[in-house]
Amino acid sequence: MEQQEWKRFLDRCLLNRISLDKFERLAEVLYARFSLSSPEIAKIFLTPRSRSLVSFDPLIPAYVERLFSLDRVDIPSVLRVLLRTSHLYSPTLGENKGDEEDSGRTVEGTWYNSPELIEILLYRVLRIFTTGARPRTTQEVWGTIRVVSDWMSSVVAASTKSEMMQDINSGNAGPQSEDIATREALGNLVIALSENPKITRILTQSLPKASRLESFQKQHAIFDSAQSKALDDSMMGDIGVNGMEMHGVDTILDGPYTISKAGLYIYLNALLVGKPMTTDELVLNYLHTRYKGDISTLTTDLITASFDTLSNAMYRNEPNQTMFLLRSFLVNRIPVFLSSLSSSMFEPLTPEFCITQALSHVDPTAFPSFSQTFDMSSSSGILSDVRQEFLFACALHQLIAEENIERLLGEMPMQSLPEGGRYTKEELISQCSADPERVERLLGEIEGMEGNAGAIVGAIADVIRNLCTSKETMSLKTICTLLSRKPLSLDVILLFKTPLDILSPICQTLNTWRFEDDQGEYQPVYDEFGGILLLLLVFVHRYDLTIYDLGLMNDDSFVTELLRRGNVSKRMDVLTSQEDKNLGGWIRGLFEAEGISDELMSSCQPQDFYLLVPTLFSQTLAACNGNILDLETMKGGLEYLLETFLLPSLIGAISWLTTYLWSAPPESVPNLLQILQTLIKPTSISGDAQAMHGTIISIIAIPLASSLQSLRRLDPTRDDLEPILQTLQQPNSSSAFSAKRTTSVSHTELESWTSTHGGGLLASLRNTFGSLVSWSTTPDIHMTPPSYTHRQLLVAVSMLGARSVISTLIEEMKLQTDHGSADLAYDIATTLICAPTAADVQATQYTRFDLTHGGSSGVSGASPKRRLSLRGALRLEAEDAGKLAATDTIKAEIITRLNHRVEAHYGAAQVSQIMGDIDAAAVEDAAAGGGAMGMVGGSGGLDGLGGDGGLGLVGGGSGNIDDVLGAAGDELEGLGLMGVGDGGMDLS
Repeated sequence: MEQQEWKRFLDRCLLNRISLDKFERLAEVLYARFSLSSPEIAKIFLTPRSRSLVSFDPLIPAYVERLFSLDRVDIPSVLRVLLRTSHLYSPTLGENKGDEEDSGRTVEGTWYNSPELIEILLYRVLRIFTTGARPRTTQEVWGTIRVVSDWMSSVVAASTKSEMMQDINSGNAGPQSEDIATREALGNLVIALSENPKITRILTQSLPKASRLESFQKQHAIFDSAQSKALDDSMMGDIGVNGMEMHGVDTILDGPYTISKAGLYIYLNALLVGKPMTTDELVLNYLHTRYKGDISTLTTDLITASFDTLSNAMYRNEPNQTMFLLRSFLVNRIPVFLSSLSSSMFEPLTPEFCITQALSHVDPTAFPSFSQTFDMSSSSGILSDVRQEFLFACALHQLIAEENIERLLGEMPMQSLPEGGRYTKEELISQCSADPERVERLLGEIEGMEGNAGAIVGAIADVIRNLCTSKETMSLKTICTLLSRKPLSLDVILLFKTPLDILSPICQTLNTWRFEDDQGEYQPVYDEFGGILLLLLVFVHRYDLTIYDLGLMNDDSFVTELLRRGNVSKRMDVLTSQEDKNLGGWIRGLFEAEGISDELMSSCQPQDFYLLVPTLFSQTLAACNGNILDLETMKGGLEYLLETFLLPSLIGAISWLTTYLWSAPPESVPNLLQILQTLIKPTSISGDAQAMHGTIISIIAIPLASSLQSLRRLDPTRDDLEPILQTLQQPNSSSAFSAKRTTSVSHTELESWTSTHGGGLLASLRNTFGSLVSWSTTPDIHMTPPSYTHRQLLVAVSMLGARSVISTLIEEMKLQTDHGSADLAYDIATTLICAPTAADVQATQYTRFDLTHGGSSGVSGASPKRRLSLRGALRLEAEDAGKLAATDTIKAEIITRLNHRVEAHYGAAQVSQIMGDIDAAAVEDAAAGGGAMGMVGGSGGLDGLGGDGGLGLVGGGSGNIDDVLGAAGDELEGLGLMGVGDGGMDLS
């Protein structure tokens, strides 16, 4: 009876993709009514559910881990079932008998668990031992030793069999990669057991078991007899790097896992150095991977590192735009992360405790109190309000009580919570639907420092998507026009959303834009199209976006063509008849008496016009050079393009002129400069057009100024360049020279790095690494953070290559090892290597978007080719570490251990990614009433993800369990347990 109820419970949880928190709650209620032993529960959850060896349900290991935390299963029971459901299991071998003797004794037929599932659970057990959470009892110690001993026996037997088969087949048959992965996971688990103090004491008193461990270690080259002594010594302390005599890189043991103060500081700098990359998925997965469930330290470090990142920017005199972004990240983004993390906190741990701990480490010099700002000796008044803004944002998100802010500040606060209270996305969307002008007011609030930016961004993103879907282009154009003038607002948007989230529906709208059958006027159509297109081009320019960032790879789509060849003119002999007709129409409309008529615009779709602009200017310049078109007529005609409905076309026009200027014949330069003068510095322009014109100038200013300055160097006597250059550099031209937010470096900064004594750029990188290690050696003592920008690492990789940078990091790690800071150096180097780049995020977003939309995004072909990454360079070094060990043991050890750390980080991050995808998909399905995700019969596996949904439960439904039944016990009844029947429910 009890076992049957637990089996039905598991089937229903898998079928309905129950979230981990709800599973934990329901499991406790079920256990109270139907208690089972640990071996029985382990057998139910880990008995194979499919004949397939290549797939498993990712919820299974997550559920088992929750059962560990509830203490409903112990480690020996889980390991025993995994052993007996592994294809490596040798039932003919004698097994240790214990309390778990009957658990998982047989498997139906030839069904086995997936090697990947076994590997994941072995590593999760390893993590439990590493953190010291287990073992809890002496019985669990002995049980673990017995079952690990049996695991080793089976692996040895399987390895022997594999070697025999290899000999029979003349060396052509070797161990499978899955077997190697399982063996490595088991070897790491053995090491973790050897380092666990409780188990170490038992092992020293049990020679047979210790002998079995030693035999296994020798058999599988984990470490040799000389290193066994080193391991014995390491049980009383850290593993001695210099004391190991290596016979190959497989014998190297990983040292202690240390979390440095600099690690998260580096990571946040990497996320915010260019285009913001701070999505929930990316940041929270990294944090959980790094801190391994230590929510208290995670939360405190996250807050402290955010303050340190902001103070670092101030000390480095970063531009105001960077200061604004980092400030908004701290005030608007961090409280949202803290809200997510608070769900994992339990008394006595509270968000307020973590916030209090973090503020005690904040630099009072960088973040003075309000009263200290009147001190003439203080130079940090720029950040005097930041602590107060952060605390009120936390109060807005109910992380702390408002009345406690004064105590945390140490003085009377000078602000209060916003009058409108805490916004929610759903409420804002409803308000925008009822009052379209509400959208404009929200855009005015998006740059505020009150903690509401996340809800505003979420609402704006949904409104844009809805307007694109319903083709309400007039309202869409209004929003796009306002946003295109507010680059700081775009930065805030990307703190919460990806470029795909915002621009994908806009690209779809632009690509599929067509005239209505009953179109009356065509100028408004061009006006709306141009306003929407301008926002896309502003995004592309500001963050150096590519077609891959936008999820576009169809060569025949308008946006793809515009971004690839929007500044390229076509020869007349390659124009199609329609293009030739359109070109002639626009030339006559601009430079003859006809003007820009509805007839002209109706015959040419907006997309065709924008793709034709470079060719139009090529022909215009040729006509001027050939005296076919006089300058005054040319200037008069170009003034049409200064009207708002055609103004965005200046981007393509000036981009072509800029490119052509590099190779233009000397006789054509005067006419070219006359065209530029007309477009850049118009004699008259309307008020609405003037703001848009400033945005356009900010996009083309830097490349155009570069071309003009190059021309001036060739001919210093020219006096017709200065008026244009002065216009481009005017402060009121949308801050042209600071309009981009990318990872590029200034000449001054690059020169300071490359002129470093003792090795130039790489020497400066070593100096930075050393300062980060030094700062981390005193985590409890507050010190001003070392000057750091992730641009330094990125430019080093770009200019010198990943292998040179990796070699430099390894050399510096050797030095830090000699100084006794190896553990900190490993963590800092691992963070530098694993820190996300735009290319990493691009690839993840690209794949996720296409999978989520079932390929409907228009994405086709392969992802973009990438340069060798730091991780790839480290792998190459690790491949050569075996040969290196003969000549430089220390360096080989460092390379191997660092590679282990990096690969372990990526492996853990991928597991977190999978689990995050499952929870997100479950929430989306529940919200949509989609039921299960294609998990037929509870058989598990990933094949059901992204299926057609709508499966529901067998036997009819009984409504939403939370609404109808309310209590946790009744929720189990809603699952069809305890004799209630197979009633269905909506598990949200």
